[in-house]
Amino acid sequence: AHKIIDHSHIFSSRRNKTSTTKQYHHHSEVVIMKAWRLAKYNEDVTAAIDSMTCEEIPVPEPQEGTVLIKNAYCSVNPIDWKLFSGGFDGFFPIKNFPYTPGFDIAGVVEKVGDGVADFAVGDRIIADLGLVETCVDPPLPQGAAGAFSEYSIAPSTICAKVGDADFETVVGVSLAGLTAYQGLFTGSHNQDLGKCKSGDKVLILGGAGGVGSIAIQLAADAGCYVTTTASPAKFDFVKGLGAKEVINYHEQDWGEVLAGQDYDLIYDSIGLMDDLNVHAPKVLKKGGKFVSIANFDPSAKGTDDVLFQLFLLHSKKPDLEKLVQMIKDGKLKIANDKIYSFDETQAALKQSMGGRSTGKVLIKL
Repeated sequence: AHKIIDHSHIFSSRRNKTSTTKQYHHHSEVVIMKAWRLAKYNEDVTAAIDSMTCEEIPVPEPQEGTVLIKNAYCSVNPIDWKLFSGGFDGFFPIKNFPYTPGFDIAGVVEKVGDGVADFAVGDRIIADLGLVETCVDPPLPQGAAGAFSEYSIAPSTICAKVGDADFETVVGVSLAGLTAYQGLFTGSHNQDLGKCKSGDKVLILGGAGGVGSIAIQLAADAGCYVTTTASPAKFDFVKGLGAKEVINYHEQDWGEVLAGQDYDLIYDSIGLMDDLNVHAPKVLKKGGKFVSIANFDPSAKGTDDVLFQLFLLHSKKPDLEKLVQMIKDGKLKIANDKIYSFDETQAALKQSMGGRSTGKVLIKL
């Protein structure tokens, strides 16, 4: 297996702004990478994004059970910038600043830590580095998050091989796909979630976004009757994914349109309190589930009629492998809205903040 320091041909052949550079200090070799860093929390998230800097830092060494990945693509998720305000510090603390944001990566295994048997140098993989896995106290050696960087460290237990699949067709599936899949079907962290089955009536709030667009496809593939909310410009897109009914949230109140229809599950990627308290009781069957990935309001609670569950995914190789196989089989397509260069990482985060993307926002290294 090549060691990092043998890759001089990579470093010397391309000296553009984002190429990796080598610095020599007294015969010992420090391999340097570019990484986007945030120095501190800021309640003004746009200002936080503007304050990010692209810095040169040492390439980390894989510890036991982890691999070092040379990233080819990253995918942006709303949680990336939602952490910047510090409002989530009680749930998902960032203990060491500056830190490198981002969770979704696709790339090639560059180095393998001790005890890793299922990956080798050269394997093409994707991973969701994990919110609950990396934003912890005490902090991990590699720190929180860590995607928006030329190299990342990931435990082998969260990586999935993608074979010869194009990275841009799979990089967006990790965080969003696991969020959709586990919320609809399996749950995580011992939460009793979705359990969707053929014939179930499922309403997906926010069907055109990164998670919603995957949730529609997974629920439809499982034989569910899928309804979703979208703006008129996105109607054709969500119908093409498998939604049987689309409600224009600009002009219609889904609680009125679907009242009395006994839906089994509402999958919420929007996070509005009225959706849970006012609309859901009219639409769900008694004891129906309201699974939210977006409503962190401490006052959000279920009732005898509506089971409420705030859901956080668990980054898990077997689930990710299932999703990769679905992509290869043509059963799941990850829509990409726009691909930015690594230099444009801040613009990519701002587009995600706008909340109007159709599918995923990617960063290409």
